[in-house]
Amino acid sequence: MSKVFCNKPFDHNYIHMNGKMRLCCTTIQNIPSNDRYTLFDAGRHTIEEYWNSDRMKEIRLNMIAGKETLDCKRCYEQEQQGVQSLRTETDMEKHIANTLPDGTYTNPAEDMQLQMGNICNLKCKMCSQAYSHMLGNELLEMGDADPEFLLWVKEQGAVVNNWTNELGKKEQWFKDEKIKLQMFDHISRNIKTLCVIGGEPTLIPEFYELFRYCEQHGTLQDKSVTIVTNLTNTNPRMTEWLPKLKSWTIWASIDGLGSRTEYIRYPSQWSNIIKNLNFYKELLKGSKNNITLSPAIQLLNIDQLDEIIQWWLTFAGGGLNDNFGFTWLAQVWYPKICNFNIAPADWRLKVADKLEKFQYNDIFYKSQIINLRKNTLDSQERQYCLKAFVKYNDHQDRFRDVQSWRKLLPELEKSIINELNFE
Repeated sequence: MSKVFCNKPFDHNYIHMNGKMRLCCTTIQNIPSNDRYTLFDAGRHTIEEYWNSDRMKEIRLNMIAGKETLDCKRCYEQEQQGVQSLRTETDMEKHIANTLPDGTYTNPAEDMQLQMGNICNLKCKMCSQAYSHMLGNELLEMGDADPEFLLWVKEQGAVVNNWTNELGKKEQWFKDEKIKLQMFDHISRNIKTLCVIGGEPTLIPEFYELFRYCEQHGTLQDKSVTIVTNLTNTNPRMTEWLPKLKSWTIWASIDGLGSRTEYIRYPSQWSNIIKNLNFYKELLKGSKNNITLSPAIQLLNIDQLDEIIQWWLTFAGGGLNDNFGFTWLAQVWYPKICNFNIAPADWRLKVADKLEKFQYNDIFYKSQIINLRKNTLDSQERQYCLKAFVKYNDHQDRFRDVQSWRKLLPELEKSIINELNFE
């Protein structure tokens, strides 16, 4: 098996929430244009312009030659730590055969992940301004009340908030009519498998316009579409469009049960999430379409993972099947204060014991238990992150005037207090 090859540069288009073009959702590197300075941007460039650019051709040739690619650094690191990455060698021989000697790929991609800006109605704990303009607006409001806190958050960067420096900015590269129609046309003609993410896509009018465009051009039935949604909103017209697709999947971003998910995905309401979940469940009847539960595994919910899975199995009718799935349980790495590796060892071991009793036979579930039992941070780094966790969440909880993390996770609070020797 190749340690560097991935099918993404050969059969995948990825548009980041700010319009920048990248290899995939895991990388943080934007693809530079041939002048090596300007970045490819969906707000100014077409997919065709970047697809066989100098940088894309170089990446393909490196992968074929077995050379590492900077853009793939995160996947390499995850694999070295024993964590499942998104790198895949699917159709490697076919992709190599379709690559010309200079790295040009002879076919357009048939797979695409489209992030339609950062317009969102939630301010999730593990999120950032990059994916929720509301979170950026909240930080500005917190800064008005306490400028020193805002400066501290900026200094901490990815430790507490994945800082972007453009708080409150709405990323809406798709608002230009010409650009929007070019993108719709590319998707209609070429893309067979489409994943749409926001922000929250169901709040964005252009998301529905894309369905209408493909329907009008007779290509809706050719597509398998995944919609990543926080389930706080839906549109009755989905009952018209979804059945016309080749297949569809709702990627349900739910991070806990009841008050826990309301805390993590503030200000969502559990009753509204269940209502919309049942809306899609009703559309599943008599089909092979799917709702996939996709929790972001983090310090604020790892202790409830067994309960989340049990709830989902019950919701699915007793077990997973063609209509109900479960993700690979992606662990949140940044912001660091959301990574459960920072938790005190005694708490992590108790949680690991609790999860092990559930005996859920899934490799990704078991890997979370293994990770809980590891000591990946030294004492100094752990204490630094825990102090940041307490400061950031205490401050944010007071500002939001919500039930605090201390009330929701009293055992974690006790463990952190013992670790840091303060109250």
